[in-house]
Amino acid sequence: MLRIGLLEDDDDFREELALGLGGFGFHVAFAAPDSARFMAQFEQDSCDVVLLDANVPGEDGFAVATRLRARYQVGIVMLTARGALEDRVRGLEGGADIYMTKPVDMLELSSVIRSLSRRMRMSGVVRPAPAAGPPARPAQAWSLQEGGWILTSPEGASLHLSAQERIFIGALLKSSGSVVSRQALAELFSPGDSSEFELRRIDVLVSRLRAKAQAAGMKMPVLSVRGQGYVFAA
Repeated sequence: MLRIGLLEDDDDFREELALGLGGFGFHVAFAAPDSARFMAQFEQDSCDVVLLDANVPGEDGFAVATRLRARYQVGIVMLTARGALEDRVRGLEGGADIYMTKPVDMLELSSVIRSLSRRMRMSGVVRPAPAAGPPARPAQAWSLQEGGWILTSPEGASLHLSAQERIFIGALLKSSGSVVSRQALAELFSPGDSSEFELRRIDVLVSRLRAKAQAAGMKMPVLSVRGQGYVFAA
């Protein structure tokens, strides 16, 4: 697993990034809200690629990128709302391998990280994965039990769903990792006349469902794909 370090001061977005990257097969080694804690954690638990926001407490992300580039062999992705040309140039010249602006599509971000990883591996920065050992025991999958009213995680945790949550999760699991559009979900929620269904209600449903799952100790890999819909990335 490629090890990722995050520097992001927005608590909600930091958590969404960690969850999303985990759903796409990366291991988030640590996530810090400010540069001081980020550097302390990086020195204790180094990683292969870091994602840096620019506007963070303490040293900004540009300074952190320059420090990392001077001392470590690590892939650096600047992920920030600062999209001006001078900021992009400053980030790239200061040590970043890639400069991306928010909002970001998780599918695109995961592809960018994998591409950067391949380039690093070819240059010898990231060691190749070790040869496969004996076949691993298949992991349990996410599933719906009790007629679809209970969502169970691979770890055995369970979450009781409401009627709309049942429809939503059922549609995502049935899509087998493909994005389910908001319009398709609206048609499931309101089969008689989906035009009367407000699409923003889906986003509210997802936000509440995530909070409900978190309170139950469950990390549910439901990701929002900007401009498209939702995907269950597991």
